[in-house]
Amino acid sequence: MDQFVDRYAKPNIKRRNGLINVWSELPFQNTFWRGDLDELKRILEGAGFEVNILFGNNSGGAEEWKRIPEAQFNLVVSPWLGLSIAQYLETKYKQPYLHIPVLPIGAEQTAEFSGVNIKSTNDFIAAEEKEYYYYLEHFTDFYAEYWWGLPSSYAVVGDSAYNLAINKFLVKQLGLIPSTQIITDNPPEKYRQMISAEYKKLDLDVSAKVVFLEDGYEINDLLQHLDYGHRPPIIFGTTWERDTTKKVGGSIVEVGFPASYEVVLNKKYIGYRGALSLLEKIFTTVISKSA
Repeated sequence: MDQFVDRYAKPNIKRRNGLINVWSELPFQNTFWRGDLDELKRILEGAGFEVNILFGNNSGGAEEWKRIPEAQFNLVVSPWLGLSIAQYLETKYKQPYLHIPVLPIGAEQTAEFSGVNIKSTNDFIAAEEKEYYYYLEHFTDFYAEYWWGLPSSYAVVGDSAYNLAINKFLVKQLGLIPSTQIITDNPPEKYRQMISAEYKKLDLDVSAKVVFLEDGYEINDLLQHLDYGHRPPIIFGTTWERDTTKKVGGSIVEVGFPASYEVVLNKKYIGYRGALSLLEKIFTTVISKSA
């Protein structure tokens, strides 16, 4: 900000109404960051905003960074990452910011995330939900036949942004039961209470315990001793949790880095389209294990 952006900032900054800066996933630290940021930008543009996404294929590169001071506000879409940047820009350029701690996955969360009470936004949400539920409707026949094969309990091992987003989706969309959830990105202490509070309201009367661990040995040791009920669990994690998942008889969906059993180009797991991809991955994994 100080060495590049501020160098090009004009003395009298003119705000561009509807232009926003988005701070979310950390590039290269999440296997799906490119696709996720593309989906975030697509949703926000559909909701009527002009978007500085700043990273990835659909960013404007350096020229987009020069426009940061012109934005109407900063949007932080993560539990904590990017929040300090937005607070700094509030001081530096007098830009307000909006903090949404949960990455949106699925129709309900995405509608809440992108909803602005204007007709074009509502039309966009209606069209997206129509398409989303079209695919879900045609999925229900299969789900009705195979629901018994889906593990009822799960654990997520990953950074706080993905961990919280996946938890919200699994509880609200699939009705799964959360075990203890493991956050691995070492959030600063000042944010941990806020993050933990989000797990107390995953849904009505549904909460989960969360622990903050970085050490791989401690993570896998904990996974082996969690109570998953009477059926093998599904673990959302990385390649490093694959052997432990086998030991507890579960299925693993790799949603973080490293993901060694999948080639990822622009796959996404957030938004409307990402939710469908995640559903495909979950059921493909479970079916493959039982075949």
